[in-house]
Amino acid sequence: MDIPDLSRRRLLGGAAGLATLSVLGACTARSSERRTATGAPGGTLVLGSLSDIDPKALYSQSISTIAIGLLVFDTLIRYDRATLTPRPSVATGWEVSADGRTVRVDLRDDVYFHSGRRLTSADVAYVIERYAANSSASQLQAAAATITSVDTSMPFRVVLGLAYPLVNLFDLFEFMLLVDRESEEGLTAGTEFVGTGPFRFSAREVGVRLELVGNDRYWNGPPLLDGITFRVVRDSSALLTSVRVGQTDLVLDAAPGQLRRFSDRERFSVQSEDVYDVAYYVGVNVADPALSNKTLRQAISYAVDRDRIVDEVLEGRGSASSTPWSTSSPAYSEQASRRYSRDLDTARRLLAAAGGPPGRPVLLSYGTGLAIAPLIAGIIQNNLAQIGFRVQLDPREQASFSPFLSSGAHQLWINPHGFGQSSPATLATGAAPFKPAKNLSGFTSPEYASVVAGFDTLTDPRGPAAIDLYRRYTEILLDEQFVIDLAITTSTNVATAAMRGLNWNAYKYIDAHRVTIN
Repeated sequence: MDIPDLSRRRLLGGAAGLATLSVLGACTARSSERRTATGAPGGTLVLGSLSDIDPKALYSQSISTIAIGLLVFDTLIRYDRATLTPRPSVATGWEVSADGRTVRVDLRDDVYFHSGRRLTSADVAYVIERYAANSSASQLQAAAATITSVDTSMPFRVVLGLAYPLVNLFDLFEFMLLVDRESEEGLTAGTEFVGTGPFRFSAREVGVRLELVGNDRYWNGPPLLDGITFRVVRDSSALLTSVRVGQTDLVLDAAPGQLRRFSDRERFSVQSEDVYDVAYYVGVNVADPALSNKTLRQAISYAVDRDRIVDEVLEGRGSASSTPWSTSSPAYSEQASRRYSRDLDTARRLLAAAGGPPGRPVLLSYGTGLAIAPLIAGIIQNNLAQIGFRVQLDPREQASFSPFLSSGAHQLWINPHGFGQSSPATLATGAAPFKPAKNLSGFTSPEYASVVAGFDTLTDPRGPAAIDLYRRYTEILLDEQFVIDLAITTSTNVATAAMRGLNWNAYKYIDAHRVTIN
């Protein structure tokens, strides 16, 4: 179909997949049959995790998505991580109209689901609908919902109509997994994982393991591995020990402070990713009467020793920050990031002004699937005790942690959020701790909602109007402290030295397409 007033902003290029960081284990099986058939080195990568895959969290930035997102599925584009410039993947090119409200996306014609069905524009329309649904719980839901029409009249071209120009449209294209519309029920139940990616679902034992095998029909060439085993080991010490003894090849997002014993470079590889999209924070349920006073929340923030968290828990891999923004973000301000540098005198003064600490200990909850969380929790418990504020540590099974944060029974919690390195609009309008309606803290404010609405009017994400909006938005976050940011870091992975080729996208979804383990 003809699209009026299209600009020449068309990006073309090869569909280069990102390489993935792979780790080889001493006990990894080899497959001579695959080496002969494809010329690939073969072998099965064992990927260890503290928590199981949760299909219900697949549309959000979750442990599940990071671990298997780009193994089983594809995305429309891949960002150049250094510049956040979109590059082709399943989408081969695109054009944006002058008013920013019509976007034409051309698709490859050789992409097949693992079921054998060819991917078409109708599948892209389905995926956009899924991400726009409330049930998706996606941080990019607001972006997907901005797409008001999808023309699928041509099988390998999709034409999107937008309610208004979307400055973070390509964040959605990088984030959105191309799931299969014909197996939605099986995906939700965790019995089928049908995508177009380099690995196919083979078997699953809930809470124990997930088996993937190489997809020899992958449009970007078959993977070099025969398969990947996702193995659940719920104790962090046992998980790291399994790497040392060769039972596990790769562990994602390990606690840097626990990796000193992997210093032998001939045996192990410790690698920090180049995406500073992990911001650890303390969330505050402002609907709880004990935490409703923002002066008290500011006291908590001044009491926290962010530098100690970076030095001891992160081993210097990151930076202390009172704001959610990575240094690459146009919203970043060094002065704002240091606003709540530790000051116990100010913390005690503010706590007294708020009427003193609660009469009983406050729950400080965290998910057991995050190796770093209990270490941060211990530091915060000690920090707050120094101003007379008592907390009770509350570890929770990872699968039940997200529902708990929506229960109303939560008080304080530790979790990472993302999106600080991408478009500020993505964090403000959609990230679960920050979105203006139904955020995890129960925080509402007409001023906050008005400032967030301003992101919808931006046309130049780095222009003067945008910079002023980011400043006003950040000031509200710093004043209200319903999200108490602690540190900006990245994922640190540990693997056996034999693994080569692991990579990731801008949202830390690992890509093992070109991983080898020998």
